[in-house]
Amino acid sequence: MTNTLVFVDLPTSDVKAASEFYRELFGWTVNGRPEGVFHQVVPGEGLHLGLWSEIEQFPDPAPRPPQPRSGLQARTYILVDAPPGEYLNKAVILGATALWEQGYWEEFDGYHASFLDPWGNQIVMWWKPADD
Repeated sequence: MTNTLVFVDLPTSDVKAASEFYRELFGWTVNGRPEGVFHQVVPGEGLHLGLWSEIEQFPDPAPRPPQPRSGLQARTYILVDAPPGEYLNKAVILGATALWEQGYWEEFDGYHASFLDPWGNQIVMWWKPADD
């Protein structure tokens, strides 16, 4: 197979705090590789994520100064096992900023909600109830 998405990295100013945020929110396993610089996030099934230090920018051999974020950015979608509004509330308690509350997306017959994590990464949670 060629041209396959294999990994998504989320930048953060605090890799350890971001790791704890996602571990607590979604129950994910997080491996420091190396600890505090780049962390591999293992969400169970599906692709893995990475959390990388905006300062060290591992594995970039020539890191540049961090730039302020502005405007639109890529969205990372997470398939959740319960209504996304439940996760949105927990994310806000953990320090995230809600972007939109849970809503139904008729086109795809499922529910979604979104937040910015404390480091400015946009996460959209997606849930489709089991057919009864």
